[in-house]
Amino acid sequence: MEHSDHIQILGVRIDRLRKRETLEQIASFIETPDCKLVVTVNPEHVMLTEKSAHFKEILNNSEINVPDGIGIIWASWLLGKPLPERITGTDLLPHICHICAEKAAGIFLLGGNPGIAKQTADNLRRQIPNLIIAGTSSRDPGSDADRETVKEINESGARVLAVAYGSPKENLWIDRNRHKLTSVRVAIGVGGAFDFISGRTPRAPKAMRKVGMEWLYRLWLEPQRARRMAALPRFSWRVLMSRR
Repeated sequence: MEHSDHIQILGVRIDRLRKRETLEQIASFIETPDCKLVVTVNPEHVMLTEKSAHFKEILNNSEINVPDGIGIIWASWLLGKPLPERITGTDLLPHICHICAEKAAGIFLLGGNPGIAKQTADNLRRQIPNLIIAGTSSRDPGSDADRETVKEINESGARVLAVAYGSPKENLWIDRNRHKLTSVRVAIGVGGAFDFISGRTPRAPKAMRKVGMEWLYRLWLEPQRARRMAALPRFSWRVLMSRR
């Protein structure tokens, strides 16, 4: 796929797409052969590519990379090529489900803690008439479980796969298995979306999300995220140095 309108942040491609355009592309993918990878990229993703050439290759060979995380938006402004808007997996998933309902295409929810994918499915069904949840699974993301997980997804006939193992596990899982998925046309890592949609974790107030402070609210709820967020200062420094 050609990516004519994009920017590079520390060697990682980010596509200059609005949410509406992203959803239009995802809708078109459902009608095409083979499984397409959609990634919601945050600063942690970018910093991981400095340690893993393989992960960098996965991101740069995906069909769509959209900016998740206010740090990516900030970096684009600093580099003089501002991205139009932040697009999170949590925001995309309900819209993708509406597309699935319109096209009578099943969606499979994979990942999350036991029971969370099923609760997410139940909530989405209540919100979206005619939505087909082809299946749910919280099976382990390790490669030993791949065969059974892929078999379950293929037998479900799902056209869309949402994976909530967290980064980088969800993207590694999709890359490792996408060519074995016979019916799936779109696979997207959605991070913590299941936790939010299921109601397990409250989402930041809309005002905080609008000004890019959702990360602070999540840190307050989950102090253990501090270790993950340690990548942010290094990311900021690397972006600043890249300008030189």
